[in-house]
Amino acid sequence: MRFIYTKTFARLSVVFVLIALLIMADAKGYSDFAKDVFLRAYGPSVQTVVKGTDSVKSFFGVIFAIRDIVKENAELNQRINELSFENSRLSAAKQENLGLRRALALREQREFNLVAAEVETLDPTGFTQTIIIDKGENAGVRPATSVITAPGLLVGLVTKVYPTNAEVTLITDPIIKINAEVADSGARGLVVGEHGLSLGFDLITQNEVIKPQDQVITSGLANEFPRGLLIGEITSIQSSSSELFQKAFVSPAADLRNLRFLFVIQ
Repeated sequence: MRFIYTKTFARLSVVFVLIALLIMADAKGYSDFAKDVFLRAYGPSVQTVVKGTDSVKSFFGVIFAIRDIVKENAELNQRINELSFENSRLSAAKQENLGLRRALALREQREFNLVAAEVETLDPTGFTQTIIIDKGENAGVRPATSVITAPGLLVGLVTKVYPTNAEVTLITDPIIKINAEVADSGARGLVVGEHGLSLGFDLITQNEVIKPQDQVITSGLANEFPRGLLIGEITSIQSSSSELFQKAFVSPAADLRNLRFLFVIQ
């Protein structure tokens, strides 16, 4: 085989020879002087470059760390939102279960036939004295039936019924009139709503003894309201010897602005 000498081969040979000489010189210690001269001449510049490189590395390290923190924070916020939603769902389920347990206890105590319902619409300002519940004719709800919240607090009366929901007029509406009595003394009268402000307990004879903090219940003299439902508590009394009847004002026992789970008495 004929050997062909080329310029590329010559250049590679020179490079290999130089590398071999440098390795031998370093092994013999001949390159220490050259290293010392180089470091003295260019050492400060090299240190400056190294420091600059360290600063750049530090800067980008901070940037990357901030990016990781932002990402981690977003993931944590997402997890918090998920847990908050789950907590709200569990709280709602807990309230619903509590309401159903109270309804069961109420049914056992009073022998009522109850239909559990949930409020669909409610005016929290109290301006509107009606609410809509999610049970109607299909669930056995009928007009002119009492609506309560556990444990036996009177809320209102069913006034309109639709297939899948019903309208309930609250006891604070003037159209609702309830035959009532004081639980302790048995003093009887008529409870009428006063446009969402409170309840008036009227037509109480002067010889009846009533006082603030007395509890007022349904007397059962009307078909719409069975006896023993708690209406509220007397807050003040208007009485005059010149009047035939005395009047009291009653604060509703049920929180009519925060209703959710209710029961219709069939």
